[in-house]
Amino acid sequence: KISPAIIVAIVSGDSILLARNARFPGLWYSLVAGYADIGETLEEVVKREVKEEVGLDVTNIRYYKSQPW
Repeated sequence: KISPAIIVAIVSGDSILLARNARFPGLWYSLVAGYADIGETLEEVVKREVKEEVGLDVTNIRYYKSQPW
């Protein structure tokens, strides 16, 4: 099964946004991440996941690289 996914670093200046889920143990934080729906581009996944998880509209999306495992 192939499950395309994204993980995104949301940066502003020298700051990076970390998200927290109520189910995370202790004081764990993470980057925003999620799986692609059928027919979505990776850029669309980034926009959707960031909006769903932290309520922000993102712009200036830049692709960094992929990990084909």
